[in-house]
Amino acid sequence: MKRTVSLFLAIVLLASLACACQGPASDPGVQPTDGVPSGTGAGEAQPTPPEQAEPLEYVDLYKTYFTSEYPSLNYYTTVYGGVRGLAANCVEALVEPDEYGLYQPAMALSWESNEDCTVWTFHLREGVEWVDHQGNPTGMKVTAQDYVDAVRYVGDPLNGAYSLRVVRDLIEGLYDYYWGLDDIDSGTDTTTVRADLVASFDETVGVKALDEYTVQYTLSASAPYFLSLIEGSMLLLPCEYSYVTEMGEDFGIDNQHMLYCGAYYLSTFERDKKIVMTANPHYWDKDSVTIRSIEQQRLGDTMTTLEMFKRGEIDECVVESEEYSSLLGTEWEKYLAPNSFSSSTNYLWLDFGSDNPEFNAFIHNENFRKALQHSIDRESIAYLREPVTPSRLVRNTIIAETLIYDDRGVDYTDYPGLAEIKATDYYDAGKARAYMEAAVAELCDASGSILGVDAATVDMLPVAQFDVDGKLPVTLLYVGTDDEAEILMAQLLEVMIEEAIGADLIDVQLAFATGGFYSTVADPLNYDVYYDSLSVPYGDPGSQLSRLTSDGAENVGYYEVPEYDALIEQALMESDIQKRYALFAQAEAYLVNGAYVIPFISSLRGYYMTRIEPYTGPLMQFGSIKYKGMRVSAQILTADQLAAISSAYEEKKADRLSGN
Repeated sequence: MKRTVSLFLAIVLLASLACACQGPASDPGVQPTDGVPSGTGAGEAQPTPPEQAEPLEYVDLYKTYFTSEYPSLNYYTTVYGGVRGLAANCVEALVEPDEYGLYQPAMALSWESNEDCTVWTFHLREGVEWVDHQGNPTGMKVTAQDYVDAVRYVGDPLNGAYSLRVVRDLIEGLYDYYWGLDDIDSGTDTTTVRADLVASFDETVGVKALDEYTVQYTLSASAPYFLSLIEGSMLLLPCEYSYVTEMGEDFGIDNQHMLYCGAYYLSTFERDKKIVMTANPHYWDKDSVTIRSIEQQRLGDTMTTLEMFKRGEIDECVVESEEYSSLLGTEWEKYLAPNSFSSSTNYLWLDFGSDNPEFNAFIHNENFRKALQHSIDRESIAYLREPVTPSRLVRNTIIAETLIYDDRGVDYTDYPGLAEIKATDYYDAGKARAYMEAAVAELCDASGSILGVDAATVDMLPVAQFDVDGKLPVTLLYVGTDDEAEILMAQLLEVMIEEAIGADLIDVQLAFATGGFYSTVADPLNYDVYYDSLSVPYGDPGSQLSRLTSDGAENVGYYEVPEYDALIEQALMESDIQKRYALFAQAEAYLVNGAYVIPFISSLRGYYMTRIEPYTGPLMQFGSIKYKGMRVSAQILTADQLAAISSAYEEKKADRLSGN
């Protein structure tokens, strides 16, 4: 057994012993009797002991949690996935997938596109009203103009729309409109009057309200994936423009400064405590809304979720490896179910502008980056989440496998370049050492001094402050959160990197941020390396890869790779699906082979326990989870029940997708 795995098992054993010292696990039959709002039906149907798990009864309250303090609810500008999840349920998109992933009418009753998928026309349902944070109608109707005005809003650089590139470059005329305004704002263009350019929007940008309830998008390139873009992108959700402009910078500052037209509205928003979504009584499809209230409580971390689940305080929880082991042989074992798939990928992000002069001298060297790439035992890290079959979590590509297919049914990750990466076992201590020695030969003198680097104190406060001497070993600061599972992963990374590369050549230092990770670590670049995850926003490789260009929204390490950028630009302009995917695959392979980012596992958590009946809501492959139609059981579902439900679902899905 590899030493890294042995060390990890020792770490897990210590963690397990610590948990054991806290006392026995709570009785699965004991449930709280307080804290449940009256009138929800949940008080009469609390989770029952395991032996009484059938038949299923349903409640109309869903209890979950959130871990970040959201500064704003503006769904056009947010970087927080949690805020996007709220918006997906509170603001209605034009279409939504059913439980099989097939697109169905939402705000749009029907739609059509031209033959080359460059013009998409949507016919909206009439009479839908915006409501306020108390669910009261505002008298303002949702119209085609609200979808036009969404593009108008995000197309103004002063509004700071997040991850705009794909929408900006896809909608005809929006690219020129956006950069024209940006040139005016930056002082590059001193002759054009800003108000005149703003007034030209309706004539020059390819989104039109053909009438009160018909909106049409004209695109600069073929986009057969456009419906999945609507599913995944917040930027195409509607807004009531007169309201938004009246609110100004206060739009979305809290739930009282927003309007809602989805299945739910935000009735409570306490940033550091609680968020409540309540079913919208004026929703066009209110009979399909089975959960009347969704309560999210704020947690500082996720270490208590298992016990909270046992007590009935939340309705679903991930079970980490050490927790999984502790539940074997108990009454809870029958509820341990394997998660099946995650389209989200975990990466190591590298800071190409680090304030640490030693790391900064090495990170621009490809041999050094490849040394890091080959020093990581992905399967050992996956064991943290999946103790039974950790290999199923390993992922070497940026885009997830079995997610995007071309018009022949070929998996995008099986295209040349990516197929080889997908099949590669990157963990190789010999290669890691050899690459590092090559980097040292290029960047250090014979005495081990790093060329051009002097002794210094590195200030990354409030995260860390440390001294470097400008000599080998190279100091690398890995920063994580203070979540216990992430601490274990950081400790494992430290050992495997130093063991593979050699402690004489690299010294991994660890630091852990206590809350506000993005504001204290990622955004101010107070790190050399950290891990994060990204999901594929819609059904095209460019949805992710275009955000990783040199000027991309997700290039948080600020690398510059013009070769990659050029391939992405070429791919985005290609309308032939197979040629398009081949170019994207070439670009992705270039980025991964150069180790500019290092994907290592999927975001899948190996096991979970739940009171949620699966496949009862929309199958959101690219967007945030939607609660419409979801059913919450009063009882915990056993793994056998979940497997039976899954088997029946797969049969129905196969029939549905085949047209039967």
